Amino acid sequence: MHQLLIVDDQSALADDLADMLPWAQIGVDVVHRAYSGKDALELLYEHSIDVVVTDIRMPGMSGLELIAEIKRNWKHVKYILLTGYADFEYTQQALQLRTSDYLLKPVEDDELLEAVRRALDELEREWKDVASTQRAIYALREQLPKLREYLLLDLLTGKQSPAAGPLTRKLEMYEARIRLGAPFRMLLLRIDEFPAGTDAAGEALLEYALTNMAAEWFGGRMSLWHAKDAHGFIVCLLSPRIRPGSHEDAAEDNAEADDWVEKQTFQLQRAAKSYLKLGISALAGKSGSFPEEVSTMYQSAVASFRHFIGRDAELFVSLAKEPERGELQALGELYRTPTLGSLLETGQWEAAEDRLDAIFKELEEEWRGSQEHVLETYFTIAASIASLIHRNKRWLADTIGDDFYAVAGGQPMLTVGELRSWTMRVVASYRRSVSSGDKVSRSSIIRKVQEYIAQNPGTASLQTISASVFLNPSYLSKIYKLETGEGISDYILRVRMELAAGLLAQSPDKIYEISVMLGYQKPSYFIQLFKKHYGMTPQEYRNKLEG
Repeated sequence: MHQLLIVDDQSALADDLADMLPWAQIGVDVVHRAYSGKDALELLYEHSIDVVVTDIRMPGMSGLELIAEIKRNWKHVKYILLTGYADFEYTQQALQLRTSDYLLKPVEDDELLEAVRRALDELEREWKDVASTQRAIYALREQLPKLREYLLLDLLTGKQSPAAGPLTRKLEMYEARIRLGAPFRMLLLRIDEFPAGTDAAGEALLEYALTNMAAEWFGGRMSLWHAKDAHGFIVCLLSPRIRPGSHEDAAEDNAEADDWVEKQTFQLQRAAKSYLKLGISALAGKSGSFPEEVSTMYQSAVASFRHFIGRDAELFVSLAKEPERGELQALGELYRTPTLGSLLETGQWEAAEDRLDAIFKELEEEWRGSQEHVLETYFTIAASIASLIHRNKRWLADTIGDDFYAVAGGQPMLTVGELRSWTMRVVASYRRSVSSGDKVSRSSIIRKVQEYIAQNPGTASLQTISASVFLNPSYLSKIYKLETGEGISDYILRVRMELAAGLLAQSPDKIYEISVMLGYQKPSYFIQLFKKHYGMTPQEYRNKLEG
């Protein structure tokens, strides 16, 4: 569907044309009206208008002046002139401005409807030419666009050296319209939704149609160089067009250029939705210098896209406007007691799975997949798994296989999905390792001891534990200390203190009730142990959480 703008200083006439004609019959679903050229320009900046019908004679800005301004800023808007003066001079100027039609007042309803329909048909033909399947197929088959895409990907990932000699030769060979030292802006586009029923081949064609449309939209002022990265973003480098016969890029005012890029991107979103039926999100970066800042600005843009847009759809963010990050808060589920490491250590597999689900849900819903929080979670989980495996006297590479190299190679997870998949595999590998080791080593005894303590934190003691595993208390104590490096009583204390912290944070129970629950009949002794362990009393700990 399309949007129409009617401009006439006679408000009654503009309102009559807007309200009384059956515009929906020719595909117009929104009709705007303005009573001056200035008002019309404001509406054009705010809405994705396809056709403008304007009177010629208006105070302030005439219809011809309005069309000239539209032509400078909105390349694909069609315009129709209305006038009560059958003046050849006006007709001549209208022809020079390439108006879609020139109608004399009073215009017949059918005549105006037909003129607007013809303008819309002309607009449809133009966009079909820009985003046609044939053009997309041709772009896919051509070698130079693919070579340029591969070169840009290498620059983004740092595989291509920014050294002047080799890069300059490739830029000239591949006809990339950007020079060393030229200013550029990075634009990230993500297709959020394809039309229903689109197959893989159709998606590829629509992606190329979108890039063709973007090149057309920005092409009046900037050259566009694009590539699709491994994360599914269409990465566009926008650089000022080189003047004919010049070896230098056109100078630009950064603030004005930022505003222009923002307006063009907003209009591109509307056009993609209207003509390609694609919902897209976009992020525009600040100005940088080519090529030395390409890789760092790309990494920053990807992280910012995930932080500010995340899983939301059809949004636009401009880093030039310093978007609001919001108040930073610590992750909750990752550090809630008992911790994930404690749950895995004691073999509470179902509870550990529930905790991981809660951790990933928090990352997705509260932090929208923020890369900073994904990295924090990754490093914390990786450290816990590594510690557990080493304490069980095993090698990481032997226990978790190829997933070890994600840790050793310094290649952290970038998305919640990647982190979830990696974590589930690693935990499953660790669990299998523990299960097989229990059958052939002292680890079986240690595991039974820790499971008993987890199930009986308030009554567990060396005597009750040794009875449960049918071993002499002295012998059990030595085995446990030898295998874990920690005494049983120290482990019991640690488990109780973690449980206490969790109860203080999550339950309304009084401190003396928690004390008894954990096996301490004297609350004063429990308070003393808690303070020694956490550096504050239970009440101070609870007050801190509530404050």
